[in-house]
Amino acid sequence: MKKIIFLLTITFGLSTLSNAQTKEIKLKGIYKEIDVTRHNDAIAILNGENKKLKQQTVAGILKNPNFYNPPVLYALSHELFEQDKKDEASYWFYVAQLRARYDANLCTDNSAKQAVSVLNNEYGSDINVYAFKNIDQLEKTITKVVDFVKANAENYDHRWINLHGMGAVIAGMSEDTETKALSQPEDKWAAIKKKTIDEYYNGFVEYVKSKK
Repeated sequence: MKKIIFLLTITFGLSTLSNAQTKEIKLKGIYKEIDVTRHNDAIAILNGENKKLKQQTVAGILKNPNFYNPPVLYALSHELFEQDKKDEASYWFYVAQLRARYDANLCTDNSAKQAVSVLNNEYGSDINVYAFKNIDQLEKTITKVVDFVKANAENYDHRWINLHGMGAVIAGMSEDTETKALSQPEDKWAAIKKKTIDEYYNGFVEYVKSKK
């Protein structure tokens, strides 16, 4: 499986982000404020070959999961799955998925939102196959996921997703460093989070009903 490391580069060919060629563009304006270095370092370790460093990184993420953005949690889920901790892997995959949807809904750049689908496709195939073999267990997992996301604040920059949209590309290629707001107004975040969680859970419930 190819793994995605979200670097501070802008990827062209957005519909095929995992296979596209990349060209570094200097981030300008508000995009320069978005620091994902720590997150990218964690992903690089999880995708690497150093087993000891992987274990240390896994332990660190599990101790402080709210400090890591969704791409890190997706990579964590893959590593846990590789360690045959499949139920735990499923849990963190769906936490990552729900939080990524929330971040996408906060994002004002529609082109950046496709990063969620790319991540789901990249990390989700094996986990989804495993999880959907046992719907009763999956129902319990999704309930835990929803409870976790409801109860926990995100202590990372939601704007990681903006680095994967055309807004960052255009800003990087322009001499004008002025940019519009990258996220919805903060006073709307609670409502957006609730709507995202409700739609996610209700969509899952409807799917389960269709299979029973």
